Amino acid sequence: MLQLQPGDLVVVRTPGVFAWMIRAAEMLQGKPDLRNHVAMFHHAADGVNWYLEGRPGGFGWQPFRDDADPYMDSSWTVSNAAQPKTEAQRALACSFMRELLGAPYDWHAIEGDLAEVLRLPEVWAKWNDGTRMPGHVVCSSSAAWAYHSAALAAPEVGGGRFTEPADWDRFIMLRAWELAA
Repeated sequence: MLQLQPGDLVVVRTPGVFAWMIRAAEMLQGKPDLRNHVAMFHHAADGVNWYLEGRPGGFGWQPFRDDADPYMDSSWTVSNAAQPKTEAQRALACSFMRELLGAPYDWHAIEGDLAEVLRLPEVWAKWNDGTRMPGHVVCSSSAAWAYHSAALAAPEVGGGRFTEPADWDRFIMLRAWELAA
């Protein structure tokens, strides 16, 4: 079982049609398609693991009892727990993710991902110079933004906004933070 610390990410496989569609889109792009969601472990308290994550209802907390945590109990889950992080970087990444609480889901980024999968003309410009808090997020782009803000290595995809779960999956599986060092 993984030992997560604040600021560590998990890339997980969740059930449902929307999850299947994300994995299918990843497959059509030639990306890893085993997982479809990214969450940041924030803390554990009173037998509950607390994650921060973007989801269609908006950005928020996801609590799971530590003895029934589907993210940690799944054989599909991968984590970047091995990626070196200072205590200060962990605190910053968690702080940046907390700033996103309540942010709406970034449906435009999802449409952009779909446009890429369907090989439509490039219509998505780089949206952010990396210094402003996103106004809308998806699970994987929020993690990229928090990691860049905390000076941690992260997948380099579309300025962060279009970072997909598969990009984090590949980043973790290849231990790409070692290449960035």
